[in-house]
Amino acid sequence: MPSNRFNSNNPGIEASVSHLKKVIENGTANFAPDPCAMWMSSIDTRTGRYPENDRRPPGVANRVYRNIGAPRGCTLYWDQPAIAAAHALAALTGDASLASAADACVMAFLQRCISKSGLFFWGNHYYWDAFEGCAKVFYSDEEPQPVDYEHDEAMMHELRPVPPAWEAFWRISPQATERCIRAMGKYYIFDHDTGGFNRHANRSSGHAFLESGGILAESLCWLAKKTGDTALAETALRVAQYSWNHRSEQTGLVINSPGQKRWDGHTCTTEVGAWAMSLLRCFAYTGIAGFADIARNATAAYLRYGYDERAGLYYGRLNAEDGTPNLSPKETVYQPGNYADLWEPLFPTHNYPMSLAEACVQLFEMTGEQQFAQGIARWQSVIEKSLPANEGRGAYAEHYGRCIHFLTRAAAASNDQSAADLARRVAGEAIETLFENRMFRGHPGEHRCDAVDGAGYLMLALIELKHGQEPDGMVFGF
Repeated sequence: MPSNRFNSNNPGIEASVSHLKKVIENGTANFAPDPCAMWMSSIDTRTGRYPENDRRPPGVANRVYRNIGAPRGCTLYWDQPAIAAAHALAALTGDASLASAADACVMAFLQRCISKSGLFFWGNHYYWDAFEGCAKVFYSDEEPQPVDYEHDEAMMHELRPVPPAWEAFWRISPQATERCIRAMGKYYIFDHDTGGFNRHANRSSGHAFLESGGILAESLCWLAKKTGDTALAETALRVAQYSWNHRSEQTGLVINSPGQKRWDGHTCTTEVGAWAMSLLRCFAYTGIAGFADIARNATAAYLRYGYDERAGLYYGRLNAEDGTPNLSPKETVYQPGNYADLWEPLFPTHNYPMSLAEACVQLFEMTGEQQFAQGIARWQSVIEKSLPANEGRGAYAEHYGRCIHFLTRAAAASNDQSAADLARRVAGEAIETLFENRMFRGHPGEHRCDAVDGAGYLMLALIELKHGQEPDGMVFGF
């Protein structure tokens, strides 16, 4: 069996290149009736191919609920971090084959997975079935069905929590990329005066999740910068303000999903950090200060109420109206627990601790305010006391990657060597725990790596850890 040891001082870079090479060599959708260059949603690390038996062994739970993991198929939405990593590594190593394979994957997707409306068949309810050669849609726990290409406008289009790497798509087809984003602005919003939006592209009110609104806003702002269409940025600001206007006047805490009777209709979670990061990218694209102001105030509110001094942890849920922790029993499987869990296995939930930590870094760099410096220090402490990850059982690739990325940025922002040392410690644990057979496992419980396990996040973080700055290549936001 090939050794997992490396002779150079670039183990993270070598491991990442090795991982992608194995995916490219054997892990594409090379199946009848329509073989193509898309990457399979799950890879057996021993063969580099889709698992012959894709059922979970006893005692291993699914990473995702429903069919989000794209059984027997391809899911470019969840593979975007790996696509970004392939471009970054191609730029660093000079190996153009990595970028070429990533481009081929995106091109194959665009040739097969665009709906009548222009929206892509991707996200939380669509994927490409590699064995049947068609895009499929699923709703709840129902069996996935082939999409009707003649009539399906992708109303179940739902992007959360991965912010699209739009540069990767623009590189292949600016026309298809622009059409998709403009369709998002058309179909996600049900009230253009207030910016009222839904998580699904169906022009109806529903669950206005913070993460969904953030991704919609940053997508519109990204296109505004590309095209010079300022109306897109104005629409994005109304979308951001819609969520901001559904905050508690007393605490400033922003409700996860306003207008709902269930738990997220009166609760604020660390999802506010993912939303804030999207809004800070909106600010970077447009220069509109309102985005940064909302991000600052929303993050500050969670920091003010969300930390348990005695436990040294951040709460998972806060009652928005008075800022008290919501410690009631969970109503849904994708509801955060009492504390924000760094290693939460189920995905996607509304638990995004490292996104909130990232927002602290970004806002500290922008404002120099002590409240964000304190947030950085506290999140660093949360990581340190939680190692080895998951009580020694090891964690998913994305979890490791997000911790490394935050710590690397925190070290630079705070000039703190201890954060850099901790980042290297987490990276060492990640490589030791996950790298086998020249690939990263998605988690230590199986010999497989699924797109939803987030190996791309780990690779991007290892690149930044080595080089001290965000990787060049396709723009991608943590």
